Amino acid sequence: MNHTPLEDQVHDALHRRVDPLQHAPLTVADVRGRARRIQRRRAVAAGAAVAAVLAIAVPFGLATTGPAQRTEVPPVTQPPAPTIASGTVLVDPSSAETLAETPVPLLDVDAPSLITPVGTTDLPGPFSVLTPYLDGWVGIQMDEGTGTLRFLDADGPAEDGASPTGGLVASPDGTRVAWSTYTGSEWEVVVADPSGSTEPVRTTFPPAPQEHRVEPVGFVAGDEVVVRTFDDSVETKTYVVRGGRPVEVTALLQAESASAATGLVAGLSRLTADGACSGAVNGAGTPVWETCEHSIGAFSPSGAYVVGTDPEADGYGSPTVSVLDGSTGEEIVTFEAVLPRRTVGGFWSQVAWEGDDALIVRLFRGEEYDMMRLGLDGTVRRIDIDSAGASGLTVAQPW
Repeated sequence: MNHTPLEDQVHDALHRRVDPLQHAPLTVADVRGRARRIQRRRAVAAGAAVAAVLAIAVPFGLATTGPAQRTEVPPVTQPPAPTIASGTVLVDPSSAETLAETPVPLLDVDAPSLITPVGTTDLPGPFSVLTPYLDGWVGIQMDEGTGTLRFLDADGPAEDGASPTGGLVASPDGTRVAWSTYTGSEWEVVVADPSGSTEPVRTTFPPAPQEHRVEPVGFVAGDEVVVRTFDDSVETKTYVVRGGRPVEVTALLQAESASAATGLVAGLSRLTADGACSGAVNGAGTPVWETCEHSIGAFSPSGAYVVGTDPEADGYGSPTVSVLDGSTGEEIVTFEAVLPRRTVGGFWSQVAWEGDDALIVRLFRGEEYDMMRLGLDGTVRRIDIDSAGASGLTVAQPW
């Protein structure tokens, strides 16, 4: 069958997004190999969250001391509005201030461990994702590029064994976690309470080969989780799983993120002869906004912001990472990587939110990696922690 150039472009773009573990931590050799593969496909590029703390100042009012007399009470001082940068902020690790500890949990794959603001925990192997569950953890353990779902308790791997998985996500408030597993004949999505106070809700998809993956994307409300599915043609469908039943969302070619605060789902909306466009839809599938200037990443915990990257980015990462208005898709501030001459690089792999205040990103420059904290106020800091090296670091908890 003959294909038009646009059909080929659609196929290539969706094929680029098929990898269920595309955000896995990689070594330099992995980066090089994967970059070459992605470039040959002419790819269209596509956390742990710290909950935002909202401080509310309540006016106290006036106190009276008699019918015709009152004492003025000084007005309550309102906290200053947070400063939000605009325009373009340059990101140069060599001149940035340093942080002696990580503001969010990180995973080190070179020396398998979980690094948190309060200490480091050794792991029984490299993990690309890890989040609290019951008295231990649930995560995706990596083995030569393949990920399996693993449960850990205080003494190491639990006896539940390992299962093929399409991914794992956690809600921003940590009250829900969702994963998918292949049972041998069909894919199943599990939504669970990490505290164990309620029984997990299981949703089974029709029998299909393991290659027809079902991948969790993020939560939109309570137990409702967005997933995407793949078939033999590398085309995807998006569903909201609610009450044990998948409901299809047809307005996106492929979902990439979701907001539990606003109920929006974002991702690839369409491809044109000039490139790719992304957008956000509500739970009913009605388009809310669209942009052809950015590929869409994770929403902030409140849903006020969403990450945007260069839609033409290649396997070396996006040269920029932007913060967009979560309700309109309008660009607020863009962070641009400072790269030495003749050096390839960009913002690579997972991007996590630290509340609504900052992004935690991994910057790749030639042979060097740096974990960076990019504040919405325009501050740029390099996370300087004791680890095997930023080439093996990634954020721990996706959502």
